[in-house]
Amino acid sequence: MTAAEEARQTNGQMRLRILGMAWPVVSRMFLQSVVGMVDIMMVGRIGPSAIAAVSIGNRLMFILIGALQALAVGSTALVAQYIGAGRKQDADRVIWQALLGAFLLAVVLCSAGFAAAPWAIRQMLSLMETVDVWVMENATLYLRIVFISMIFGLPQIIINALLQGGGDMKTPLYIMVFSNIVNVVGNYVLIFGVGPFPEMGVAGAAVATGGARVVGAVIGFIVLVRGTKNIKLELKTLSFVPDMVVLKKILAIGIPASVEQLIRQSSMVVYSFLVASLGTMALAANEIVMNAQSISFMPGFGFGIAATTLVGQNIGARRPELAARYGVETTKLAALLMGSAGVVFLVWPQLFVNLYTTDPEVASAASGALRIVALIQPLFAAVLVLSGGLRGAGDTKWVMYATTIGNYGVRMGLSFLAAFYFNLGLMGFWLAVAADMATRAVVIIYRYRSGGWRGGVIHGPERKQVKEASV
Repeated sequence: MTAAEEARQTNGQMRLRILGMAWPVVSRMFLQSVVGMVDIMMVGRIGPSAIAAVSIGNRLMFILIGALQALAVGSTALVAQYIGAGRKQDADRVIWQALLGAFLLAVVLCSAGFAAAPWAIRQMLSLMETVDVWVMENATLYLRIVFISMIFGLPQIIINALLQGGGDMKTPLYIMVFSNIVNVVGNYVLIFGVGPFPEMGVAGAAVATGGARVVGAVIGFIVLVRGTKNIKLELKTLSFVPDMVVLKKILAIGIPASVEQLIRQSSMVVYSFLVASLGTMALAANEIVMNAQSISFMPGFGFGIAATTLVGQNIGARRPELAARYGVETTKLAALLMGSAGVVFLVWPQLFVNLYTTDPEVASAASGALRIVALIQPLFAAVLVLSGGLRGAGDTKWVMYATTIGNYGVRMGLSFLAAFYFNLGLMGFWLAVAADMATRAVVIIYRYRSGGWRGGVIHGPERKQVKEASV
């Protein structure tokens, strides 16, 4: 398709391309969520305390992943824009610098996290009236094992981001399929002690997850060395000296994205901290809701990544109007799919909750919260997809602003009120989540419609000439 034909695409043609790019990402998200669900289901057979232990460990691990967003988002946006502009050599330079930075950052952060794990777990459980010693010990063990594995897990995240920036959505899916098989089999034999393997309980779940991450990272690196249609890692040209020009470009885009993720994930830790004050049952119910909701949120995440690539590549090719249209059409598709899943959660929440637990108190609390999740699906679709489009253009600051206002300005304030004033229990916390989502949707839609992101980041002074027309 020529550049002129690209610019004249109909909405139908655009939707077909969006779906072609989004389905592998959505499928990968689905597999990732299924494995997360299987983890919780298997661990849940030990009891609610085991679910709570894994929940706390995962919340803290997400902070570490958030810190890597500076490299992941920055490199994805640059690779997409360079590919769109036909500058593949520049894209290849970004690939190696992102990988080098990811490995060095992983070693530092994972070492610090391993050392700080006992303290972090104690702080998260400090609001409990009676601290569950079993939860504290097993959450610490789980977190330390996972920290070790993330030395490989963080580079794997970067590899997936680089492939997606180059428009290759299928390879990360295939890697996920293989690593998930390793994870599920590892869970089965290590949690319960099948055959010659010892019964490790919560620690077994951590070891299985870590092993899957190592396998995924090795496969992903081999794929980059062999090369894909748009990107290839040339080993003979690699230098272990940081390229500050490339790193500055990555970080200029990525630091606001990293701050955004740190804000979001740290607010989730505070949120879990407050939920923990309600006791082990509420903490287990909250984890079930967060796992179940990932099924409906998957299209938003998947279409958001597709929007990052499509918007970024069209900005790189100097087609800002087409880039803006892709963001809008992608949002419509995501809202349709997420809204459909929301209807199921609203009418039949027990279908999902009963997969995790047979405890009536936990099931009742989780079902009520899941109905609130159902109502915010269209708002979350807009936030996820349009934020992805802004990231593809390199406009990550506004996403950071929206997240800060929504998470700390709205969610945290209302969560404190729900926990300590209105005594609404878990329902109060999820009402605060709904208010947060509405706030972020308003901010993100406003920025996207303003058009102030259309210049991109790779064309230098030329980007100032791009008109900022409304969508």
